[in-house]
Amino acid sequence: MDNYHIEMRSYRLLGWVWLVLCTLCMAAAILSRLYWPAVGSALSSLFGVYAVQSAGSFDINGDGLTHTSSFGTWKIRWDEISSVEVGEVDGTLVLHGPNKRFILSSPGWWPASVKDEAFAFLIKQLEARAIPPKPSGTAAYKIMKNTRVR
Repeated sequence: MDNYHIEMRSYRLLGWVWLVLCTLCMAAAILSRLYWPAVGSALSSLFGVYAVQSAGSFDINGDGLTHTSSFGTWKIRWDEISSVEVGEVDGTLVLHGPNKRFILSSPGWWPASVKDEAFAFLIKQLEARAIPPKPSGTAAYKIMKNTRVR
């Protein structure tokens, strides 16, 4: 059985870079006695913290898809998926089920070691269920819905 583990190191690295840059900007602002820009940098650094904490990993297998991060675990089974949106700009995949939504990060961010095989497996699963991807301008802005594993 096919099983693909996709570690989102690229998202995590981007989050760390953002956090370090914001921290340096905050330190420079404090040393320059520019306290409001320092507050702005501190608030901006929260995006980096969020990226690091939410990056996690995806598992794609014959049962479905699972996302695990510091915030929890989300899962959707293949038989629950009724439609798929693909982000026009970034390629984010939004898998819809009955009152459910599962967000799969763009394959462009997946590690090269599994990207081609995992994406081919994903496409094969969607084609087997006759679910054509539909382009979407808002896919990247959606969040998981009713797929959290308790």
